[in-house]
Amino acid sequence: MPVAAAEPKILVVGDSLSAGYGIDLRTGWVSLLQNRLKQKGYPHRIVNASISGDTSASALSRLPGSLKRHQPKIVIIEIGGNDGLQGLP
Repeated sequence: MPVAAAEPKILVVGDSLSAGYGIDLRTGWVSLLQNRLKQKGYPHRIVNASISGDTSASALSRLPGSLKRHQPKIVIIEIGGNDGLQGLP
């Protein structure tokens, strides 16, 4: 019997907007996207590697490990708000 291929992964790397800080995680955009993909028949699974308060520099430093660990087919990067709030370049 053939082994089913692993579902393709979508890696989301972001800040509180993607991590769902302060809201019911089921109402955040990452969860809504996962639900929409499922409704439309896509086999993708979203891995949310977002961290509230994250900056571009810290997300970039974590990215290679996340790519290696999850081996995603698609990567969505939502980052930068905290850089602006903290006055970072």
